[in-house]
Order: sequence, then C-alpha cells, then structure tokens
Amino acid sequence: MAKDVAASLLQRGIAVRSFPNLHLKNVDHSTTLKEVGKRADLIITVSGDGTILKLLRGLDSTTPYLCVNVGGRGILAEIKPDQVPGAIDRILEDDIVLERRSRIRSVIGNTHLPPALNEVLALRQTIAHTPMFTIDFDGGSVFSQRMDGILLSTPTGSTGHSYSFGGPFLDGSLDSLLITPVGSINLFPKVVKSLQSPTRLTASYALHLVIDGQEEFNLDPNTYVTFDKHEKDAVFVRFDQAGSFRQLKNLAFN
Repeated sequence: MAKDVAASLLQRGIAVRSFPNLHLKNVDHSTTLKEVGKRADLIITVSGDGTILKLLRGLDSTTPYLCVNVGGRGILAEIKPDQVPGAIDRILEDDIVLERRSRIRSVIGNTHLPPALNEVLALRQTIAHTPMFTIDFDGGSVFSQRMDGILLSTPTGSTGHSYSFGGPFLDGSLDSLLITPVGSINLFPKVVKSLQSPTRLTASYALHLVIDGQEEFNLDPNTYVTFDKHEKDAVFVRFDQAGSFRQLKNLAFN
C-alpha cells in the first residue's frame, strides 16, 4: 500500500521520501525517524492508530498528517487505501481542512516526557499498597484520594482508555484536560479543566506513567509531575466537516 501511495505522488510530480526504505526508483528514504519530518510538507501514514501515535511523539512537529487506515477501527485515520488518489488531488487543489488537536506535556523536575495525544495513565507500581494521590488543579485547589491510578486525557483521548472507565466524550476542538480516577476508594469525580493551566500530581507510592499506552516511565514516591498543554499541536488533513465529532462516527455511533 505504501508503494502505491508513493507511485501516486510521483505521478503528480511530488518528491517522495519514505521510512522505512520502500526500494522504489526516485523515492529517497530516511534512515531514522528523526529525519522524516525535517523537510516534509506532508506526512502520509499507512498504518493503524498505534503507529500514528508513535510517529507523533517521535517527530514532535506541526507538519500535517494524512492517515491511511490499514489497521483496525482507524479512529485517527481519514481515508481508506482506495481513496488515496482522490485525496492527493484534493490536497493539491487545497480542498482540505487542517484540524489541530491539543497534546499533553508532562514534566518531572527538569525532564520533559514525550507529548501525549491521547492520555497519560498514572498507575501504582505495587499491587500490595494503594497510593494516596494528591492532585493540584490550579496552584491552590488540592485534593488527596486513595486510588489505583488516574487518567489524564485530551479530548482526542476521551474516546480511548478513559471512555472504557466511563469517562465522557469531549469536543475535540477544546483545550481541555479530562481527569478520570481509576479505582478511587471514595468515588472521586471525573473532572474537566483547562489544559492551559498546569495540573500537578504526586502519590505516596511509586507510579508507572504510561503515555498513549505505549511508553512507560517511573515516578518516585512523593515526586510531582506537571501536566499542561504541549506547545505543538498535532495537525491532521481532513476532507469533510465532521470536525471534532468525527471520533463518534469512527466508533460507529450513527
């Protein structure tokens, strides 16, 4: 499928660079992921949602993505393989919509973790002890609760892991942070707040921080991690006006 996409681009006189190497004439290739976005005007992924999430963290740029779904549901994808030629023509005609999606920045001390498009899961490392989580919503509103973990999701991630815990769907155009408790002893409520203002979190026992369900980091006991809006949004090429509610459509809610 990727070779077919490259051929469609070449036929229209567009320079193509691939990752990994497609071994096609007139198609250059990048040897590392970091090289992919350096000179690109558009990144086309032929993948499922997991690969898209991985690429967004690895490239960390505002270069637009056109996502061709060859995975499962394709929540983030825009087109199917047979729609590629028509999609390229519409891009060249500037008959597109660029959709921006907020991401979460996570900082421990002076260490910046990779940005999250969907969510960050803070989960206890030990089964034997339930941590006391302390969360500071806006530099003064501090709450403490014992729970197994906590999910911090973007509107994009509101139809992901958080949704399976009964979290609400959020309009994808919002700069919001959805906070969903996991196994809270006192049934702490789900909270929606601005992503622009920092949210700080710590716990009495060590935590795993899992970014987009793919990358894991450790948080020591009584150490704060701060969450706020990442400076670079994810940008997707869209062809219709479904906009911020497209995820409901992709989840087969009609």
